[in-house]
Amino acid sequence: MFDLGTLRAAPLRLAPGVQRPDDAGASLSPGQGRDRWLSPLAPFFLAALTAASTPAAAAAAGRPPYLPPAAALDTFQLEPGLRIELVAAEPLVIDPVAFAFDDQGRLYVVEARGYPDPIDGRRPASAEGRIALLDDTDGDGRFDRRHEFARDLHYPNGVAIWRNGIFVTDAPDILHLEDTNSDGVADRRRVVLTGFDTSKTTQLRVSHPTLGWDGMIYVAGGRAGGAVSSPLFPARPATPFSTSDGRFDPDTYEYEAVGGQGQFGLTFDAFGRRFTSSNRDPLRHVVLEPWHLARNPHLAVSNVMQDVARSGADAKVYRISQATVTADFMPRLMSTPHAGTFTSACSPLLFGGTALSAEHAGNLFVCESVQNLIQRQVLRPEGTSFRSEPPYTGREFLASRDVWFRPVFLAGGPDGALYVADMHRREIDHPQYVPEEMRGVLDFGGGKGTTGRIYRIRSADKQPSRPPAAEEVAGVVRELESADVWWRERARRVLWERRDPAAVPLLDRVARAAPRPESRAAALWVLRRLGGPAGATLAAALRDPDPRVREQAVLVAEDLPGGAETSRRLFELADDPDPRVRFVTALWLGNREDPRAADALARIALRDGDDPWSRAAVFSGIGSRMPEFLRAVSMAGAETGPAIAPVMEQLGRVLGTGGTMADRWRFVTQMLAGQEGFGWRLRAVLGLAEGLPAAARKRDHKRSLAELFGIETPAGRAALDRFLARAQQLAADDTAEPQIRSAAVALLGYTDLPSLEPIVGRLIDSRVDADLQLQAVRAVERLGHARGAEWLVQPQRWEHYTPQLREAVLGVLCSQPPMIETLFAAIRAGTVAPVDISSLRRGQLLKHAQPAIRKQAEAAFAHLEAGDRMKVYREYRDVLRLPGVPARGAAVFSRVCSACHTYGSRGGKVGPDLTGLRHQPADALLLHILVPNYEVAPDYQLATLTTADGRTLSGSVTAETDSSLTVRMASGNEETILRSVVRSLVTTGASLMPDGLEQSMTRAELADLVAYLKQPPEVP
Repeated sequence: MFDLGTLRAAPLRLAPGVQRPDDAGASLSPGQGRDRWLSPLAPFFLAALTAASTPAAAAAAGRPPYLPPAAALDTFQLEPGLRIELVAAEPLVIDPVAFAFDDQGRLYVVEARGYPDPIDGRRPASAEGRIALLDDTDGDGRFDRRHEFARDLHYPNGVAIWRNGIFVTDAPDILHLEDTNSDGVADRRRVVLTGFDTSKTTQLRVSHPTLGWDGMIYVAGGRAGGAVSSPLFPARPATPFSTSDGRFDPDTYEYEAVGGQGQFGLTFDAFGRRFTSSNRDPLRHVVLEPWHLARNPHLAVSNVMQDVARSGADAKVYRISQATVTADFMPRLMSTPHAGTFTSACSPLLFGGTALSAEHAGNLFVCESVQNLIQRQVLRPEGTSFRSEPPYTGREFLASRDVWFRPVFLAGGPDGALYVADMHRREIDHPQYVPEEMRGVLDFGGGKGTTGRIYRIRSADKQPSRPPAAEEVAGVVRELESADVWWRERARRVLWERRDPAAVPLLDRVARAAPRPESRAAALWVLRRLGGPAGATLAAALRDPDPRVREQAVLVAEDLPGGAETSRRLFELADDPDPRVRFVTALWLGNREDPRAADALARIALRDGDDPWSRAAVFSGIGSRMPEFLRAVSMAGAETGPAIAPVMEQLGRVLGTGGTMADRWRFVTQMLAGQEGFGWRLRAVLGLAEGLPAAARKRDHKRSLAELFGIETPAGRAALDRFLARAQQLAADDTAEPQIRSAAVALLGYTDLPSLEPIVGRLIDSRVDADLQLQAVRAVERLGHARGAEWLVQPQRWEHYTPQLREAVLGVLCSQPPMIETLFAAIRAGTVAPVDISSLRRGQLLKHAQPAIRKQAEAAFAHLEAGDRMKVYREYRDVLRLPGVPARGAAVFSRVCSACHTYGSRGGKVGPDLTGLRHQPADALLLHILVPNYEVAPDYQLATLTTADGRTLSGSVTAETDSSLTVRMASGNEETILRSVVRSLVTTGASLMPDGLEQSMTRAELADLVAYLKQPPEVP
């Protein structure tokens, strides 16, 4: 439903001395009717739009026309029972990308008028960004007065209220702006932090300053990095970071990196859990922080975020517009299919307002600006994290037929309603993400510096109202008990700003007795920043009937001294019925120098260890007490639970990486001695082998597994031999449980040739499960012997490999120099044809660190790699005139492309998913097939990693933390490597797909492949 009455034009009142938005002396007059919002703006405003945006001109150019506000409202489809209202539009607001309400109900609006920045990388001639301060002077719910609060900003994109002013993210800086004389214009401007990266496009900048539950201001890092310092504290060293989010103290400006990699989005739920988003990832929960993982340098964890919403090609949206999705048409964005899925997810909001319905409380709302919609999802707990799903399919919470509708920011207001910033552009993508030859087709300037809207969404049967903000301390504390999250957040901020001791007893009462658990939890955090809740208050919170309050109480207790009762209760929470309470208790226990901690951590591990986040929480805290933890796990006796196997495998891996030889000996002796639970004991010994330092398991075959484990006695060696014999039997047993059988095969890869050879011969067979075949191939790699490579290139095996298995085999053959020599020998013998070597592996060999290997690769692949690539492209363009046959192209795709790429439901996941390419021009497809380095997305650039034991991994780095990297290889397998064992990491910027693919197919087959990619895929 639309409230067309709200489109009555309001007078534009300008405060004395304040320039009009246009600086041209125009004004709006009352009573001009809803269709005359823009009429007073001619000629300066309409002239800019009319030239290209009248219906006739737009139609002639094939572009959607500009619609005035009344007409634009008619294009919306909104969830039934709700109403959308326009509260501000051009010229009152231009290019809004963020906003924040102050205590008086005024609206600070960030205007990114300079977006997009010049495509050639130059800085614009002038800084165009502004901050508008909007006011509703007559109380009718619509803004009618504008102050030019700040101007001459570069690319501002975020705002947060603090003390008597606002923080503004404007990379490379974060500013604090203040109006000291109450004239609506900032007259005090300070750079409080600087050093945020600006080398990438303006889409990749620090943004979303948001007050967290701990009193710190959190920011989305924009995946840009930097080295941040405060000019106000020049003696303080800069804080370098790569692509992570961050936080800073709003009073001292101390900055630190935090977990998460938000691009343009950051939100907290009603209990302070933090979430981010990025283009293809609508919502991700930040589960762990870097300081948790830093406690145990031997724990390899490279990802700290859980995908809460479906992501990538699974993140469906239902647009009703004809918007251009650049990934569908631009070769630069040949990745996962974008049309009909999230491609520009931003500004997630976990809504806590009261002006919608009760069922909307706690829901996720997230913008998809490219496809002109806002999606709603319902958030539900799932173990230690969360899961969200839309409540319906086939439609959206809000969608528009108007392609100019560009929702980029969401926030709740003091009236409980949902507010939307509409940047209002004909095109929203940055031109740098579009190939140069296509940039003239799209109108990136349409609406720039001239349009913008802000909407309010509320229940159709509720008229929202804003109560006055309290000033006295008791009234502010009462706001903490509000049903509306905006008022609770306002109360937290004001109480922290004032630091009034008189608030403490009032907050203590709220923490103990407030009806709402959200209020009780929030009061604990306010008290924490004011010096910490009293021991009795904290102890009561740790016994709160609501697990979400107990969870927050555990977090508040971190670093607080606490009394005996509090400490005893915290240890008891290791057995709490709620998984998230147990999870945060594990994090708390990891910092305790208390002999009881190992026992408590073991209980959590054996109960929740099948959950990777709980397992990481436990193992992050056992770095200095691994023997005690092992003893506690052993005494627990829970050998049949689902958690025991992953926990023991992880413990073995950590002991192998960071334990002493004596630790390893004790561990493996215990594993070999048991009679029951062979499956989990097998996993434990496998983990120990996998965790051995690279230097300890150099593949010189001079040390046996027994030596590496510290087994020195004949009885111990005999026990290991019996254990490995049983593993060999399991590996060959077709009736064994697949997971246990897979672990047995993996362990044999750390033994010797006689143990492994019969297993490889049995398992690398097209009739055997694909996962077991891959495990057998990896076992050959672990063995690291040239004889293993000879098994893999035997003619009777080589010619029967599937594309995915062949790529895995090639990954093994290219991983170590002795195996590479075997591969070249097979090429010279004619067993392996050069064209059989995938383009990815050819590139790896042609760029190898050893000159002798590069020389052999050049000789082997000379006829595949020769020639100027653009010349090859021009020579092959006549292929597009051939009558391609999609059915034949499917076979070509399977043979040549499917090892790395997915199309529909077929193929690998190393390179971009090609499912959405059918809309792209055929010559663009041909260009990127033949010239893969023409334009390369960062996520698909080739990285070559060499470990301390001489292994070489090539693929893309998919995740990283301070301690670990995860590399996805061409087979689709991922491996997480501790940074401490990485000898070198080289990222060239080149594509994972090297040149010369045309040598692996005929011209007719190339035409068939293009035709196949232009057809709708078969997706189950």
